[in-house]
Amino acid sequence: MTVISMDGTDSASWDPQLDAVTAAPAHHQVLYEDELIRVVSVSIAPGVQEPVHHHRWPSVFVIDRLPSRMRDFNGDGQEIPLPVEVGAELPLVVRFPPQPAHSVRNEDDVPFHGTRIEFKQGFPG
Repeated sequence: MTVISMDGTDSASWDPQLDAVTAAPAHHQVLYEDELIRVVSVSIAPGVQEPVHHHRWPSVFVIDRLPSRMRDFNGDGQEIPLPVEVGAELPLVVRFPPQPAHSVRNEDDVPFHGTRIEFKQGFPG
């Protein structure tokens, strides 16, 4: 199955070493995993930038803490628009296609936190 990502590429071709859990384990902790889904707790402390990583499967991201000063950078280090609306009412639930290599920096004094449910075989019918 080919799943088209946010940048239009086939996420199956992405480097597995840049998978979020592998490349940024301090920020992505697996809460549950089976052959269909992976549930990941995502945290970014104040003043911290994650290592570059990707999310190769489509997902639903439930954000329960969203600082007002966050920046997102692509795999080449160029700033890109955040895929979520800062200042939105929480919890914020966002449906994502696979997300290519990026790195988020929390420039606020409050932590970021969300739970990402990744669908390994695509979104259910």
